Amino acid sequence: MKPIARTGAVAVVAASLFLAGCVSTAAPESTSGGSTEGAAGLTIGVVMAETGFMSPFDIPALNTIKMEVDEVNAAGGIDGAPIELNIVDTGSDLDKYASAAQQVIDAGADVIVVTCDYDVASPASLVAEAAGIVNIAPCVGDTIYGPAGGLELGFSMGNGTPGESSVMAEFANSKGWKNAVFLTDTSIKYTVGQCDVAQKRFEELGGTTVGTYDYVQGESIVETVSQITAGTAPDVVFNCGYSPGGAQAAKDLRDNGVTAPIVSGFGMDGTFWLDSVPGLSDYYTVTYSSIMGDDPDAAVNELADGYEAEYGERPSVGSFVTGTSTVQALVAAHETTGSWDGKALADAFLAFDGQDLLVGPTSFTDELHINVERPQRVMQITDGKLAFLEERAPEKVVFVD
Repeated sequence: MKPIARTGAVAVVAASLFLAGCVSTAAPESTSGGSTEGAAGLTIGVVMAETGFMSPFDIPALNTIKMEVDEVNAAGGIDGAPIELNIVDTGSDLDKYASAAQQVIDAGADVIVVTCDYDVASPASLVAEAAGIVNIAPCVGDTIYGPAGGLELGFSMGNGTPGESSVMAEFANSKGWKNAVFLTDTSIKYTVGQCDVAQKRFEELGGTTVGTYDYVQGESIVETVSQITAGTAPDVVFNCGYSPGGAQAAKDLRDNGVTAPIVSGFGMDGTFWLDSVPGLSDYYTVTYSSIMGDDPDAAVNELADGYEAEYGERPSVGSFVTGTSTVQALVAAHETTGSWDGKALADAFLAFDGQDLLVGPTSFTDELHINVERPQRVMQITDGKLAFLEERAPEKVVFVD
């Protein structure tokens, strides 16, 4: 395993008022392309899903954005001015993202924060791009979020799929699992790329693919399971999906005789889906951080505890650290630029060299506006209970065309 460079703890305190005075729908004094040089106030337009199928992934990051904004404002804001949030719930409806982005731009947003999936978020991101506004996805994993997707001003604070999926394969290899089945949910690009990378890296490490099968979110895979059980018994199944469809796939596998370990990525993180597969064991997910209070980074556990105190429940997925990191990144960039101008902020992000954010060391390049080499957390599900297993950085990051 590649040695892991630990970052310094990031102080997070959650005992603050719930966005008192911070959420605003009024238009601040800024232009649609970002505030003018020297302007202090920041309005963040948030175009995310507080309801619908993306909400379990968006809400944790959105909630920690609120918490970090409260912290910054309690300390005096930025250059003496508070950060304001203008939040639009898209309901996970793809048709609402572009109009929601325009709505927050018209209300004076300097920066736009979007949903944690490129396919879903891109209509909003492209509207922001056209307006010259930096757009940030807290936890998009697809490397297309950036120049490859037409987003010169688009950045993800997430862990890129090539790193995540390489870790999935390397973890499986470390367990001595040689024969693999790959199950791919083809409904979004992220999960397709996830299995493509995991399979390539698994085979590089000497593993053998004994089956590849596709499914679409919401489909039963009982027929596919019968094909798996009729073939060479796998040592491991890679389930490249997201809930609830990925949970249905896991249930179909277990209910129909596939007892092999199952490995997934961030799309199957969290505890919110576990009741649908009672007693699930020998299931592993690769994600950002542990939500269970057992993360190796004390600052992550502190944030998770503060989140529970603030919202009455623990984060649903480990990407909650990316909301905090989004605000941290904006504050750090502004220290360099003194401006909320889109191009200036983008240049500041591109100058990051292992920037110390809660999500991990952060660097961007002209071609890649996402991080692929950060350490990841491998979580284990046993008897329906989720727990931290190990921290693992990719030994080699694999890309696919």
